[in-house]
Amino acid sequence: MPSFIKEANSKTAINLCFISTVALEKELDGTYDKFEEFFFAIYHCSYAENSGIKERREQLSKTFPNKIIQAGEYFVLSGEAAYLALSAYYLALVQTDTLSDEYKDYIKHRLEAIKTRHVDSQSLPVPIDLTEGQLSRDQDMELLTSIAIMNGQIIASPAA
Repeated sequence: MPSFIKEANSKTAINLCFISTVALEKELDGTYDKFEEFFFAIYHCSYAENSGIKERREQLSKTFPNKIIQAGEYFVLSGEAAYLALSAYYLALVQTDTLSDEYKDYIKHRLEAIKTRHVDSQSLPVPIDLTEGQLSRDQDMELLTSIAIMNGQIIASPAA
């Protein structure tokens, strides 16, 4: 489990809250730790892993050099580049054999939401280039996670 994930139960003094990908993106300060938190929230793997998405993002940054936002040594994609990176990641998840059908259905729903958000942002009278964090934001997850936290359903896992 990544070190930035905090666990709590009724006996701890930790206050839990949900941090959206948009908020994580706003907190980027050029450090590896902040970028790692952002990257993990969107792509569900460490930036240090060889996952293929790092290479795809690098390729897109070269194809769309005006669609990158520098954050120290790291960068955030925007516009078409962000959409293509997220689409590639979600399409790869949909095609994997190791995920349940229910999770694949969720991923398909997320992919459609990302596509709609991108198309809508580009079809405005003055197109807006949304970032990876903005495109990947899942309002349903924010709501359901907040409810689970308030209901005390987020607890520390038992020691193994």
